[in-house]
Amino acid sequence: MDHEARNSDGQLAPVRQRGSGSTGGIDRATLYVSDGQPITESPLPSIGCRNTAEIVTTQRAVRPLDVIFLVTLVLIGTGLRFYRIDTGLWFDEIVTLLDSVRFPLGRIVTHFPSNNDHPLYSVLAHLSVSLFGESPWALRLPSALFGVATIPLLYFVGLAIGDRREAAAATTVLTVSYHHIWFSQNARGYTALLFSVLLATYVLIRWLDTGRRGFLLSYALVTAIGAYAHLTMVLVSVSHAVALGIAWLVSDRDPRLRTQWIHLAGAFVGAAVLTVFCYAPMVADVSAFFTTQTVTSTEVATPIWAIVAAIRGLQVGFGVVWGVAAGALVFAAGAWSFWRERPAVALLLLLPAPMTVLLALALDRPIFPRFVFFAVGSALLVTVRGASVAGMLVARLVPGRLTQQQGALAMIALLTIGGVAMSLRSLPYGYRFPKQDYESAVAFVEQTKSQEDVVVVIGEPATTPVQQYFGRPWTRVHTDSELRTLRRPGSSVWVLYTFPSYIEANQPELWSMVQNDCNEAGEFEGTVAGGTISVRRCQ
Repeated sequence: MDHEARNSDGQLAPVRQRGSGSTGGIDRATLYVSDGQPITESPLPSIGCRNTAEIVTTQRAVRPLDVIFLVTLVLIGTGLRFYRIDTGLWFDEIVTLLDSVRFPLGRIVTHFPSNNDHPLYSVLAHLSVSLFGESPWALRLPSALFGVATIPLLYFVGLAIGDRREAAAATTVLTVSYHHIWFSQNARGYTALLFSVLLATYVLIRWLDTGRRGFLLSYALVTAIGAYAHLTMVLVSVSHAVALGIAWLVSDRDPRLRTQWIHLAGAFVGAAVLTVFCYAPMVADVSAFFTTQTVTSTEVATPIWAIVAAIRGLQVGFGVVWGVAAGALVFAAGAWSFWRERPAVALLLLLPAPMTVLLALALDRPIFPRFVFFAVGSALLVTVRGASVAGMLVARLVPGRLTQQQGALAMIALLTIGGVAMSLRSLPYGYRFPKQDYESAVAFVEQTKSQEDVVVVIGEPATTPVQQYFGRPWTRVHTDSELRTLRRPGSSVWVLYTFPSYIEANQPELWSMVQNDCNEAGEFEGTVAGGTISVRRCQ
C-alpha cells in the first residue's frame, strides 16, 4: 500500500483535523478509511514526532480570514517598503546603475562586469528606469516588489510545513522586519533571491507531499530564475540536492525520495541546464571573472569578519546581544523539532545557509552577511517553531495552569510581539539615514573648501560615486607620497573616503597619514555597515 491512505474506491481518505500537535503547533491529522476506523493518531501531549510516511499531507485550504490577513499585511508591508525609498544610493547600487542599468538591454544580457552584477535585477531595473526615469526609487522598484511578494509567499510556505499560527507569526515579523525592509529598498538582487529560494523550497516540499511532477518542473524554472537574479542560488540548489540526499539516507518518512529519485534528479539537471542557458550569452565574462578573481591576503570579508558583522547587523533589528543569543536558543529548539518531525523539511530549511558559506570558502570567494539573507524566511519559520516548542515545555513544567496548546500559543504570541516591537524600534534609524550619504558629503566639501584647496578621494567606494555618478573631477590618491605632494602652504587638502577597514588593510601608510595628519571635518552617517562618508582636512 502506498503511503497515501486510500479507501476501497482508490480515493484519498478524508482527513479530520485535530488540534495542535506534538512538534510545537503542527496541525495533527487522524486518517479515516472507508470503515471509519482511524489509521494513526498523534496525541496532543506528546512532543515527539510521528512517522509522516503514514499520513496524507495536503496543502491547507486558504480561508477568507487568510485572505484578509494577507491583504492587511501586504498593505502594511508595501507602505513600509515604499516609505522613503527615494533616499541616496549606496556604493553597490551606484555601481549597478553605472555598469549595467544605464546600458541597452542587449548589452546587459551579454556582459558580466563583476559579481556585483545581478543580471535579472539589472534587466528589471533597466525597464523600471526606462518607464519612470532615473531616480533612486525607480532603480529600487523591482527589489521592493519582490520584497512585498515575499510576504504572502512565506505564509504559504509556513502552511505547508506547520500550522496557521506559526505561518502567521513568521509572516507578521517579516512584514515589519528592519532587515527585510532595508533589503527591499536596496537596488540589488537579494529580495529576488529570497523569493526564489522560498518558492523553490515550497515546490520541493509540495512534490514530497503530492508527487506531482509539475512541482519539479516549477523547481527547475524557479531555480534558474533565482540563479539569474543571483548566482548564490546555484549554491542553494546544490544544498537542496545534498539535503534530500541526506534525508534519503537517514529517514524513510518521505518515500518518494527512494521511489521517484529519477524524477527529482531530472529537476536538478533541468535547473542546471536552464541556468546555463540564461548565462550563455555572457559565459565568457562569467568564466573569466571566477577563474581570475580570488581572495587576497588583505581581504576584509573573511568568515570571522562576516560573523561579527552579522551579529552587529542583527543587533540593529533585534536588540542587544542577549536578545540575539536567546533567539539562537529558540532557533535551535525549532530546528530540533523540524528534524524529529520530518528530516527532509528540516534540511531544506537549515542546510542552504551554512552550506553556501562553506561552498563560497571552497571557491575562495569573500564572505558577506548579505549572501545568506536568502535564509531569513526559513530562519523565521524555524524560530517560531522553537517558540512553540518552548511554550509546550513550559506548560509541562507548570502542570494544571496551561495546556501545551495554550503554552505554545502564548510563546508564539510573545515572540511575535517582541520581534515586531524590536523591528519597529529600529525602523526610524533606517528611515532617518540613507544607506550612504555621498550627496551630503560632496555638498559639504563644495560649500566649505576655498578656491585654492584640493579635494581628493581614497578607495574605489569613494572614487566611483564621486567621479562617475556625481561628476566631480576630484583626484584619487593611492599612496601617502601622492597625498604628501598635494599639500601646499596656505591651502588645504580635503580627503573623502568610506569603508575605512579596506583602506587600513590595503593602504596602511596612507591610512596612517590621514588619521594622524588630517583633522576630522565631517562624518555623514549611513545605514550600511562601515559606510559612513568621512571628510578630513589636511593643512
